[in-house]
Amino acid sequence: MLPALSGAADVHGTVTLTRGRVASNAVVFLEGGARSHPLPKAMVDQHDHRFVPHISVVTVGTQVQFPNHDTIYHNVFADYNAKRFDLGMYPRGSSKRETFDKPGVVALMCSIHPDMSAFIMVVDTPYYTIADANGRFSLHGVPAGSYTLRVWHESGQIESEPINVSGDTIVNVQIHRQ
Repeated sequence: MLPALSGAADVHGTVTLTRGRVASNAVVFLEGGARSHPLPKAMVDQHDHRFVPHISVVTVGTQVQFPNHDTIYHNVFADYNAKRFDLGMYPRGSSKRETFDKPGVVALMCSIHPDMSAFIMVVDTPYYTIADANGRFSLHGVPAGSYTLRVWHESGQIESEPINVSGDTIVNVQIHRQ
């Protein structure tokens, strides 16, 4: 997250799923205003037959490292915004990379272990976060202005709504299947 800027505000609130259930790990971001820069470092590890973290957010142009820290071979592949990639099988101690140059959701899989999956949300904004276990989120250092608040959850539920930031702003969002 960016440090608080002079005259900038915090946008915070909660995200719930249909029927009021908590939306933990929902991705929350603002579109409009500043564009993002690639992150200097991003990683999705392969450990204990899982991708770690299960949900992550990177900015457009970020190169993500995919190390294998398991004792077995893994593979990482995805079909992402009409761009397919397959990093092939590789052993423990190896690492491969992929650059994400378009915004959108990337569903990661391992062709060797079909129960392994993870998601990367690629955004073109510096204002993004992942909701905590109680569905709470905070975006810091947001300049005054008009934005579109977007929320995505791996259940397939999403939401998009306009917001105006003129000071600290509270937004409580219930997301739905579209």
